[in-house]
Amino acid sequence: MNWRYEAENARLWLDSYLQQATQVGDDSSGSALAGLEPGTVVGYSEPPCLRMVKESADVQEEVSVTVAGILCDKTLPPVFALRSHKFEHVRYLRQFVRLTGLGSNNFQESLAGFGAIEAEFRKCPGVTKLTGFDFGVVITTGCATRTGSRVVPRGVRDARDSDFIRAEDNVVQYAKKTFEKNGTARIEPARPEDFKEGDVVEATGAFVAYPSSKDGDTFREAAQLKRKAAMEEAQVKKPARKKMKMATATNLKRAHISYGGAGGSRETTMANE
Repeated sequence: MNWRYEAENARLWLDSYLQQATQVGDDSSGSALAGLEPGTVVGYSEPPCLRMVKESADVQEEVSVTVAGILCDKTLPPVFALRSHKFEHVRYLRQFVRLTGLGSNNFQESLAGFGAIEAEFRKCPGVTKLTGFDFGVVITTGCATRTGSRVVPRGVRDARDSDFIRAEDNVVQYAKKTFEKNGTARIEPARPEDFKEGDVVEATGAFVAYPSSKDGDTFREAAQLKRKAAMEEAQVKKPARKKMKMATATNLKRAHISYGGAGGSRETTMANE
C-alpha cells in the first residue's frame, strides 16, 4: 500500500462492516469466525490429512469460515513464468492472501476464534505434534496451485497426463460483492488480477492438516500403528473380516460460491469491496 493510503478510513470502514455482519448474522459467504462452532476432525486418505467437518443427514460437509480484512500482501494468478519446473519446486507453488485489520479491534478479536479450531485438531487421536496458528496481527490463507498426481484418488490419478493435476483442493473462486440500494448484496465473478493491496476483502477457507515429512509424518504413522493394533486384536477375537479402507475426501461436500443475489458460500474466496 502506498503512503497516500487512507488507513484510518479503511480501518473504520472495516470495523463498521464487521460489527454489522455480527449483528445481522450474515453467513452468506460462510460462517463468521467470531461465531464459528468447531466441527469434528476426521482423518482422510489420498492424500493423508485431517479435515474439520460437520455431519447432517448422513452427509459430511467441510467446515468453512469467512474472515474480512484489508489486503496487505498476495500471490495470485496468473503465473506467466516459473524459475524452475522441477517437481520439488512446482509442488510448493501456492496462491495466498494476507489480511490485516490495521488496528481494528473487531478484526483482532475475531482471530481468537482460531484457538478453538486448533484445540480440536490437537485432540485428534494420533496427533503428537501440530504447528498451530500464529498470525499475530495478520491472517494468511491460501492453497497449493496444483496437486501431485501421485497422491490423488485412483479414479482421478488414472486420467493424469503429467506429474500434477488440478484437484478440488486447488480450486479457488474469486468474486466481487456489490450492495444494491435496498441493502442486499450481489456477488459476481471477478479475476484474480482485479484485487489490489489496500482492498477490503473477505477470504473464506476450510481447515485441513497434512502430515509433515520433516517430522516423519507423525500423526499419520501414529494413527496407522493404533489402527493396526486394533485390527490385529479384532482378528484374534472374531473371524477374519474384509479390510476397511480409510475414507477419501472425494465425496466430501465442499463450499462453493453462488453468483447473483446474496447467498451461497465460498471456498477460499474473496469479495472485493
